[in-house]
Amino acid sequence: MKRIKAFTVVAILVLLAVSFTGCGKTVFSVTDDTEKQMTITAQKADKDAFLMGGTLEVADGEQIVITSGLEKGSVRVEIIAAPEDQSIDIFPEMDGDAVITADVSGADTASGTAPAGSYLVRATCLEKAAGTVQIEVKPAQ
Repeated sequence: MKRIKAFTVVAILVLLAVSFTGCGKTVFSVTDDTEKQMTITAQKADKDAFLMGGTLEVADGEQIVITSGLEKGSVRVEIIAAPEDQSIDIFPEMDGDAVITADVSGADTASGTAPAGSYLVRATCLEKAAGTVQIEVKPAQ
């Protein structure tokens, strides 16, 4: 009888340990946000997770480079022109037309040029995702 109780207790502890390791925080956010670069971080991010953030400043002779470091899944990155009269009191237009769109996964890289100006980044998980996507403003090549 004691063996059965001990086995049951051990089995319950193992099941609890396994169930807790599967739990974790879901993250889909923008970090390292500056005028010339930002990083999108995904950790167990669900399909259709969405974010809009940052302002990238593009000058004449520069391009936007999107580099995926995703270990799992894929993310659509859209670069959208920021309204000229944008202020902290006005919520940015989230359904604006993208000047650059890239669906990235694995170690994909995409780039594009845009006229000088300010741009917002809209990102959507196309599949459950984990990893990072780096967006940088660099001299055009």
